[in-house]
Amino acid sequence: MQKIITYNFSENYIKKLCLFISKQYLVKNKDISRLAFVFGGKRPGLFLKKHLSILIKKSFYPPSFFSIEEFFTYLVSENKPLSKISDLDACYIIYNLAKNVSRDIIKGKENFSQFLPWAREILHCIELFDLNLINTDCLQDIQLNAEIGYDIPDNINTLLKHIVILRKQFHCYLEENNIYSKGLIYLKALEIVNAKNLPEFEQIFFCNLFYLHKTEEKIIRSLYDQDKAWLVFQGDQENWPILKDFAQRNSFLIKSKEIKPDNYNLRMYAGFDLHSQVSMIREILKKIKNPEKSVIVLPDTSAVIALLSEITAVTHLFNISMGYPVKRSSLYALFMSLFKVQVTKKDGQYYVKDYLNLLSHPFIKNLKIAEHSAITRVIVHKIEEVLLGMAKTSLSGSLFINLEDIENLELLFKMALETLHSMNIHIRQEQLKQTLKLLHKLLFYNWEQTNNFYEYSKQVEILLNNLLEKSFLNQYPLNLKIANKVFAIKDELKNSVFKHEKISLIEMFKIFENKFARELISFSGTPLKGLQVLGLFETRGLSFENVIIMDVNESVLPNLTKTEPLIPMEVMLQLGINNIEKEEVQRYHFMRLIASAKNVHLIYDGSEKKRKSRFIEEIIWQKQKNLKALTVEPVMQANFKVKFMPKTTVVPKTASIINFLKRFSYSASSIDTYLHCPLRFYYKYVLRLREKKDFSHKDESADIGNVIHDLLEQAYKKFIGTQVIIDDEFKKYFFKLMDSRFEQNFSKKMPADSFLLKKIFIFRLNNFLRNEAQRAKEEISTIMSL
Repeated sequence: MQKIITYNFSENYIKKLCLFISKQYLVKNKDISRLAFVFGGKRPGLFLKKHLSILIKKSFYPPSFFSIEEFFTYLVSENKPLSKISDLDACYIIYNLAKNVSRDIIKGKENFSQFLPWAREILHCIELFDLNLINTDCLQDIQLNAEIGYDIPDNINTLLKHIVILRKQFHCYLEENNIYSKGLIYLKALEIVNAKNLPEFEQIFFCNLFYLHKTEEKIIRSLYDQDKAWLVFQGDQENWPILKDFAQRNSFLIKSKEIKPDNYNLRMYAGFDLHSQVSMIREILKKIKNPEKSVIVLPDTSAVIALLSEITAVTHLFNISMGYPVKRSSLYALFMSLFKVQVTKKDGQYYVKDYLNLLSHPFIKNLKIAEHSAITRVIVHKIEEVLLGMAKTSLSGSLFINLEDIENLELLFKMALETLHSMNIHIRQEQLKQTLKLLHKLLFYNWEQTNNFYEYSKQVEILLNNLLEKSFLNQYPLNLKIANKVFAIKDELKNSVFKHEKISLIEMFKIFENKFARELISFSGTPLKGLQVLGLFETRGLSFENVIIMDVNESVLPNLTKTEPLIPMEVMLQLGINNIEKEEVQRYHFMRLIASAKNVHLIYDGSEKKRKSRFIEEIIWQKQKNLKALTVEPVMQANFKVKFMPKTTVVPKTASIINFLKRFSYSASSIDTYLHCPLRFYYKYVLRLREKKDFSHKDESADIGNVIHDLLEQAYKKFIGTQVIIDDEFKKYFFKLMDSRFEQNFSKKMPADSFLLKKIFIFRLNNFLRNEAQRAKEEISTIMSL
């Protein structure tokens, strides 16, 4: 008898499977604890267990549940935990093997940080070869062709020429050190599956099978031939070529009952950006009476925060089961600022812009190093005022600075003390100095001493502990999740095979950034309660009454990101690896999910730069074929009602303001500002509010204009009440004054190219004085005031 079960797309897969267990085991009082269920992921097992508990209505010994990777690991481990090689260790081993096999492989990428992306791709290729049982003979054919030369870059031909030995030596290293990669686990599982009796399991159900690697297919087939396995499909082989190929290779029949077309209510929505889409989801949820039977599918994980900001107004019970990229976190931004300040360091001095960016990070400037966090914040703000030239000191306008110069600047601490006293915070100047030194030690001095990853990981730990103890990082749960992820990366680096290798600080930061940027964090939640927020692959095997899918646009769904840039497509096809099937896998899970729902809401970005997904086009075309008419599906457009409430801001002219206006010296620009906008005049000249100055080594025209205005004012003061005489003596005085102003305002900010600006200054001002000398003779008799 063929132990194959096939359900159609409109059926609830988990419920049907539960009814099968009831009919074959529970009704016959058979023990279900000796059954095993293997799914593509972990989530379907949780839902199946829940449905079994509802069906049985009493305590029971449940079956065993595995993801397919967990099951193969179980086969190999023999109830002993396996040691898996870490990501960075695997990359470093490949890097060393490549160096030993052929230096040409790492040509132009001699440093580990430079080779790291290549190492990841080589590892990915080796894993694909392992999962798909690509033998050495096939790879040697590729190797021989590479020696002749594919029509690809020389460095990739070089890699292909040595791929066999790289794979072989990598496997040898793993086996000698008793550690495993995913590919090696699958190969080992295939080697031993025939000898495994698995007496602990009466039957093993392989569920929701679709695309399988060759190792997976052979292991499952072996257990099936041993009469140890059931295969449970969803979908018909006539509709899905992947299922048809699988059935033909194994002489199976994967046939389901006919499905009724358009068994669900379809509604489509077009937003114009991310926020319009999540707003539409909020409105959809308001009309859904049973959110616990609903799912929101996010193909793009970066949209999750925007989504949460909207749906929390509708429901508070929801579960998020998808990874959130740490690249979008403030902690990641902090480490990138820490990285950049070291990259732009020059001759022991720090670039002011990056120095200020690091100190101004919210986690840093609010550190409670002294008694109050406000003390650190005031120090940082005063440093900013000094370096941006808002407070005139010897360091004002500097492009690069020494930390010691900042620590020894007395005026800085006097300014900070004055501000703190006005806030009723009393502290001694020596304590302020100590606070700044501790801040510099945490962010600069400690890192300067590191020359290997063991020391580097210690500094990461020190920084994180300070942030957890002295900042507001721990007040936001998501930050704690990200901090835990950084601790995990720190542990991986601290225990890595290259932890004592001498590496430059910049290289270490690059490797750390490469690792950190790839990480995802999971949200806390209860997988079986409330509204589910999932990625597409997290919905495998699950059915929901209400399905809401956002970002149904090309390049997002399906996501066809190229993942093998090193190995050309023709080589992959020659090896029997067809990555075009990735689109078919996404299409399968998409169509399966919506076919088993009652209500389907598809939301896409309808802006000009985006195209709706080919999956939507397929659904529309299928509906038109069923109706035998070229009907147009209605699409709800996102719109917002905006009521403009013009409001006039009135500032009453109090006695103090009138007195100020009487005493105020009006310039042409101040009068022009008043005529253009009286309120702006009030903010700018009465309240004296200014935009925060943005540090840049390129001086704006306004900065140059201010210097020239100041220069002319100082130079022409000697002519007040007298006749203007532009002679050689005045020019000598004038250009001496110009040298002083230029040195003060520009030389520190732009030492490399300040001479060019100075040449332009001299040329333009010479022309100005020549014209002024002529005008003074003909038009000016006496200067009354400036």
